[in-house]
Amino acid sequence: MNESANFSNIHKFYDFINSLTTLGFDKSWRKQAADKLNPGNVLDLGSGTGASYSDLKNFDVTALDPDEQMLSLNNFEKKIVGKGEELPFNENSFDNVLCCFVWRNVDDTEKALSEVYRVLKPGGKFILLDMTRPKNTFYKLIHKIGTYILLHFVGLITLNLKEYRFLYKSLDFYPQPEVHLTKNNYTNLVIERIGLFDFVYLGVYTK
Repeated sequence: MNESANFSNIHKFYDFINSLTTLGFDKSWRKQAADKLNPGNVLDLGSGTGASYSDLKNFDVTALDPDEQMLSLNNFEKKIVGKGEELPFNENSFDNVLCCFVWRNVDDTEKALSEVYRVLKPGGKFILLDMTRPKNTFYKLIHKIGTYILLHFVGLITLNLKEYRFLYKSLDFYPQPEVHLTKNNYTNLVIERIGLFDFVYLGVYTK
């Protein structure tokens, strides 16, 4: 994946637009993801403005994101600017790593997956929530048309067409998660499809 977008331009209303484009279901999906975490501390990978804040109140959270302006709106106390491919933490630092709706925008997912493995404690969990295309051919076509219209419309009215065109294209950056996601050194990987037409997936890795 070699495209990029500057989400600093839309950092003040990024989460609101995400909720709008998912009809508000992103909140329930984030809760489903958080419910699978182990007790202990959490690295919120790609934390952005902190959309998972309410779901992680009972955890010791470190928020990491490459966009400093997004993090400026983040309510977590511990915030670090950084990328998933180069996590600035020691080995076996976290009981959990949570990543919601940013994995398809990671440049090198194999390297990021290895980095997550490195910083997880033995038995730790990597909870990965993201969007993709439906597997069903007809639903996939409907989803492509619908997301094209919606995301380009939002891009036009917010004067950030490039960024929302990027989000539309990002849904096709990687193959289906059942093909793209691999267990690697993890002891287990479970992938669950959720959402309308199953266009959202929830992956649970265990170290």
